Amino acid sequence: MALLKNLDRDVMVVTSTYIIKGCMPILYVSNDDDEEGGSIWQFHCDNGDYDMEKMKLVKLDTVLKIDNDLVNLELNLGEEVKRASIKSDWIKVKNTLS
Repeated sequence: MALLKNLDRDVMVVTSTYIIKGCMPILYVSNDDDEEGGSIWQFHCDNGDYDMEKMKLVKLDTVLKIDNDLVNLELNLGEEVKRASIKSDWIKVKNTLS
């Protein structure tokens, strides 16, 4: 299980212009298997718009500066969580490894 606060702040993660520009809150997080056998974290607003033109690679530190409450988020590889608002609890969506 990976705890975000234990990860290198310089690791690259996926997010979108919605998050980077501060337009929308982070409501969806996943810890996905990457093609090289590692993991890639994704942070989205869960608005359904995952157009590649809006996707951005940024350092984890950038995301944590936007929403520092994420530091205590803990996900296994393949897990996804979402919440209704920034004040809501995280709910596991699925675990693709089970």
